[in-house]
Amino acid sequence: MIICCMNKTVILAVTATLVILIGGAFLFTRPSTLPPITNLEYYWGNGCPHCKVVAEFMDTWDKKDTVKMDKFEVWYNSKNARQFNERVKLCNFTPEEMGVPVLITPDSRCFTGDTPIIDYLKSL
Repeated sequence: MIICCMNKTVILAVTATLVILIGGAFLFTRPSTLPPITNLEYYWGNGCPHCKVVAEFMDTWDKKDTVKMDKFEVWYNSKNARQFNERVKLCNFTPEEMGVPVLITPDSRCFTGDTPIIDYLKSL
């Protein structure tokens, strides 16, 4: 009788553990709720010196009125910061590469840093 109860307890514990593990996997791997990227998405921080370099280039860029780009300030806008954190998951950045400025294309190519972003924009 004791063996029977112990087996039920072990089965119950294993089942509960599996439910928790599987539920947690679904919780942390749920798909992004963000819409697909249709324009260039540029993430920047107010006060970032590298973002300032990109902004100065964009101000004089001859295609600034023809290329569709959505710009999101992420240091002082928490909604944009959350979106940024979701989007950069596409980029597979190393911890050293995380930060602004970041440009993400509709085909999920990612550029970080002033020079790579400016070089990409010049190539358009």
